[in-house]
Amino acid sequence: MSQVAPTYRPLLQTLPAIVLLGLCLSVQTTFPQSALESKYAGKISQWRLLSTVRDLAKIGARMGGTKSGDRAATYVAKKFKEAGLTVEVMEDPERLTFTNKKWSVRIDEPKSLRKLIRNEWLGGFSPSVPPSRASLTTLGDESELEEEELRGKAVLLNWSISTRLYQKLADAGAVAILAISPKLPNAYSDWALIGDLKTSDDNPLPLFNLSYNNGIRLKQALADSVPVVVSFSTQTVIAQGRPKTVVATLEGADKAYFIVCAHGDSDSGGPGADDNASGVSGILELARAMNGMVNSKIVAKPKKSIRFIVWGSEIYSTQQYIKRHENELPLILGVLNFDEIGTGAERNCLYFESNDVEHNEKLLRVLQRVGEDYVGMRGFWAEATTNPSQGGTDSYVFLPHGLRQLNVPVVKIPSVTIFTGAWNELKTIGQTEGWTSKAWKGHPDSVVIDYSHYYHSSLDIPELTTEKEPFNMVWAAKAVGIALLRLAW
Repeated sequence: MSQVAPTYRPLLQTLPAIVLLGLCLSVQTTFPQSALESKYAGKISQWRLLSTVRDLAKIGARMGGTKSGDRAATYVAKKFKEAGLTVEVMEDPERLTFTNKKWSVRIDEPKSLRKLIRNEWLGGFSPSVPPSRASLTTLGDESELEEEELRGKAVLLNWSISTRLYQKLADAGAVAILAISPKLPNAYSDWALIGDLKTSDDNPLPLFNLSYNNGIRLKQALADSVPVVVSFSTQTVIAQGRPKTVVATLEGADKAYFIVCAHGDSDSGGPGADDNASGVSGILELARAMNGMVNSKIVAKPKKSIRFIVWGSEIYSTQQYIKRHENELPLILGVLNFDEIGTGAERNCLYFESNDVEHNEKLLRVLQRVGEDYVGMRGFWAEATTNPSQGGTDSYVFLPHGLRQLNVPVVKIPSVTIFTGAWNELKTIGQTEGWTSKAWKGHPDSVVIDYSHYYHSSLDIPELTTEKEPFNMVWAAKAVGIALLRLAW
């Protein structure tokens, strides 16, 4: 904000004026901005954030190009319109999609295990299978796979099945796969990590993902020579579909714009409350609050435009947007991506990712300053930090490596991700030199990345994620909104 230069007069005559001017300048440069930020923060509704996650989770997996994905896009577009924003729905090129309509898997024999299987999940691109019954077996050395031992049987395997092994099992006549989730300190003990099959409409065997404890109990029964019989059925839809991306624009005085985005699908094909209904909810709430302030004249029209985008499919829809807008890439001032802002297992921290990308510095310094300005204050985060790149989300598509893969002009677009927990176990990584934050409570030379107990799992549901720590979404929406007030106005 510009300052008014004082008029020079004899010192004794101007002392009172200088004092008064100093007070005025202080008010003009700090109070209005902080008051504006407080007004914005006060408009973020925890109730509305939670309600949106519940609504999205009820719609289903919301995979791009499927019926639930289309319903989610309609829901998001409606919410943006209710907030008074200009909305565009863009359809991506067709791709193969998967819908899991219903499935069943249970133990028939022995009777003592009939109620064992709980919180399982059907793997993506599993075929439809009529009600079936088969003996369960385990697999020894893959090189000793015997066709006569597998024909007509369901196979119990450790999680993560290669395409090669899958095909060998199919060729040997197996009829289903039950995969045991990996053993992690605080994840998948009694709920399933969701694994998928290759993207195809002719996979012959269904894949059922089991929790670690369920799988180990079945493996022990088989080791004890107890005959195990499993019954199962699946009803799925595998078809071409066009993911729908929803774009809502808050017009600024300038054509240059910031993108605030989140992937709208559940990614894993599971319930997807934290990953990523939480991110979509954050986008909708931020957009509603910010445009409401403009419409009510609390704040003027921004200098820079803001596009709020909910991608139909993670990564894929982002790539299609870039291809469609490759001539305007230089107009993108920065990308702020929400991915998993709904939970955290061991820390209450807000993370701003990729501080190891040099051209992200200006954007991340603003976010870091916001983190430091408000840390510990009532209604704000307990801890905040920037962190190095980890990959695996939409912000990376806008970085040079992602642009090169698309054969579009390589423009240095600042692009970062905001999250409160990532992956499925605690991880400590080295901090990028020069990026220690005053809002970080840990060792200055490292960052402890929090995680979700329910990452990509059958229990990524509101009751166990966003409902447990509703403040996480509030923090993310407040931080990014405040940063935009400093960047776009």
